[in-house]
Amino acid sequence: MFKLNLKIALRNLFKNKVYAAINIGGLALGLTAFVLLLLFVNHETNYDKWSPELNRVYQLREHHDFFTPDNQQHWMTSTESRIGALVSDKVPQFKHVTKLGISWGEGYSVKLENADPILIKDIRDADSSFFKVFPYQFVQGDRLTAISKPNTIVLKKSTALKLFGTEQILGKQLKLLMWRTDEGRTVTVTGVVEDPSTPQSANFNAILHTGEREQDPDQIGSSNYCEIYASALQELDTTAVNKVLQKVYVDYKKASFAQRDIKFDDFYKNGKTPGLKMVPLQEVYAKPDLAQNWLDKIKPIIALSIFLLLVSIINFVNLATAQSVQRAKEVGVKKVLGAYKTQLVIQFLMESAIQTLASLFICVILVEVLLPAFNNHYEINLSFWHSKQLIAILFQMFGLFVCITFLAGFYPAWVLSKYNPVKVLKGNYESGIKGMALRNGLVIVQFIIAVTFIIGIGVMQQQTSYVANKDLGFNRDKLINISTNYDEGDPFVEEVKRIPGVKYVATTTQVMGNTFNSPREITFKNQKYDINNVTVTMDALPALGVRVMSGRIFSPEFMQDTINSVVINEAAANLLGKNMVGKTFTSGKQNYIFQVVGVIKDYNNEGFDKAVLPTIYKVTHLGGSSNTNNLLIRFDSDNYKSAMVAIANAWKKHFPDFPMKYISVEDAFQNAMQSTRKQMQIIVLFSIISVGLSLLGLFALSTFMAKRRTKEIAIRKILGASNFQLVNMLNRSFLVLVITANLISWPIAFIVTQKWLESFAYRIDMPIWPFVIATLSSIAIAIFTVSLQARKAAVNNPVDALKYE
Repeated sequence: MFKLNLKIALRNLFKNKVYAAINIGGLALGLTAFVLLLLFVNHETNYDKWSPELNRVYQLREHHDFFTPDNQQHWMTSTESRIGALVSDKVPQFKHVTKLGISWGEGYSVKLENADPILIKDIRDADSSFFKVFPYQFVQGDRLTAISKPNTIVLKKSTALKLFGTEQILGKQLKLLMWRTDEGRTVTVTGVVEDPSTPQSANFNAILHTGEREQDPDQIGSSNYCEIYASALQELDTTAVNKVLQKVYVDYKKASFAQRDIKFDDFYKNGKTPGLKMVPLQEVYAKPDLAQNWLDKIKPIIALSIFLLLVSIINFVNLATAQSVQRAKEVGVKKVLGAYKTQLVIQFLMESAIQTLASLFICVILVEVLLPAFNNHYEINLSFWHSKQLIAILFQMFGLFVCITFLAGFYPAWVLSKYNPVKVLKGNYESGIKGMALRNGLVIVQFIIAVTFIIGIGVMQQQTSYVANKDLGFNRDKLINISTNYDEGDPFVEEVKRIPGVKYVATTTQVMGNTFNSPREITFKNQKYDINNVTVTMDALPALGVRVMSGRIFSPEFMQDTINSVVINEAAANLLGKNMVGKTFTSGKQNYIFQVVGVIKDYNNEGFDKAVLPTIYKVTHLGGSSNTNNLLIRFDSDNYKSAMVAIANAWKKHFPDFPMKYISVEDAFQNAMQSTRKQMQIIVLFSIISVGLSLLGLFALSTFMAKRRTKEIAIRKILGASNFQLVNMLNRSFLVLVITANLISWPIAFIVTQKWLESFAYRIDMPIWPFVIATLSSIAIAIFTVSLQARKAAVNNPVDALKYE
């Protein structure tokens, strides 16, 4: 029986090659998107699963506002270093506690003997307990003693091969420089570890042990922030231990404030709260402190992939049920000969399984072809056949195969198998109103998805265009940013200023691509405000090309500017009050007096999902300063290649052991736009596929509808109906479906796109034209598609048509 059903299934597929190709191709496209999503989800959910011992490792997070982008409190992975010793002494559940330094800027300059220096990111300074907490497999060296002494370093195998070309490097020495003027530190390689088989949240290329992480700041008012991890003998009850951590932390804070003459209640006011908690290591990546978690990032992609798969399945069901007329006699004869309904269901499910299997085969080929582009798009490294999770992926694909076979095949199998053999053999093949209602409903669902996609493209394109052309409040052309500190009187800076083509050399913490915010409390009209504070050089605001709204910006002509003059942005002016030029405020413990000399237009220095913070700019270091890692250089012409060559040569002359790293502010802006553009590209691609599949389904369905109504068309034509009237008649039923789909898709698209727009601090109002264009284009496409088949049926000879069956 199996062999017979297989033969019949294959015969039917080859007999209806066009529709089988539409089915298999459509399913393959839907499955490809879904399998790519599966690979991505498997990658993201496999963080920190390279060792079973990691189930007992936890990250400590502190609730604070130190260097947070919005100056508000968050549960931060950067934790005050004293917490390490505190929990080690006060929380017996932890066996080992380690402190890990935060990744340093663009990385360390690594200098090997007789080799040019190279920048290596994620060389992280840790205390001697790091490898007691993290069970890395050592290729060279000993896990327990590798970083027991200062000035030692353990490299990942990939880093060792990059630097030395071999992993046999124990005892080798290298020189590390943290910044351009750093004299450097010579360290000895004491170990090489295997690269983990899965991604890791506490990522590094090398673990450095300087010995500085063993010490905490001597002065109680000083702080040093790092990441802190702890391991336990067994998996802990997170809720219970977090209560202990909170009590220990509050007691510690009260004791430290007592030593600094600060009242606990005075510090934690206006919504501020103390907090310390632990997070299981395997949840760290899924719950980042400031960034959006990976699941939220790909929710649109998940929805798109599911919708695309749904459109493919709808196509399958529509085509299979539409072909029921052709299979009716077969079903009738088999039933008369004694076939049971279950046997018929199995037969048709087998046909569905064969098509799904063919689709999966094509899908695997497409995945292999598309993976390089997908990896480049999302900046990850996924593989199908070489994936560490290949077995799990194959099981998932088998589950997908079974699921789609039943989803796509069960209803058609059920419809075909329930034909009444007496009626069928008399020539009555109609499947009834229910069958038509289902197919119409599925067509509506297809077009709801397609129209929603088209509207989404329109709204996203308009928002992207708005952001790309938005007035940023500064001039990003002819402006570069070198990743380095700015020092007054620096020989390199002075030489750069003399290079022809260089107009300004300056620094500020607020540069697109490298911004950090530092709040300070000011008192204005007896009211206190926390406002972002930025120390700049005299030429910083002219270098940025900011727009002056009132007053003036800093100038060497005014000696007062280097003492206590400040410039504020519009956001600060709106917060403090109108007409701020000439007004004064106080700041700092000594109540230094500052005078506002100008107000500038808000300028965007971060992504467009964040509003510009109220900010005070000052040249003086009075009341504290903001250290930067930005050296802004503005050129006086668009052609500044020769000037850049001169700057690079000057850098190499002054800092031969540290590579120069720079980016144009225009490129930094494009990088800020990148995630939005990538999302747009994915939606455009999925929309094209979805619309294409919907049209294929409509094309096939209209073909079958035309065939089913062959006699009706012939009789109408004999009675005098014109070709145009016949085409209109066939179009009318499909137009009703498409218009219905549009009416349903409008509120859905509005809610989805409005939600997306809300993620931008600067956004357009919801436009109407994408909705109108989506409706008109979907109607036009449907009319064109159906008319092709309708005209073919209408121009046939009615004599031949009346001989039909």
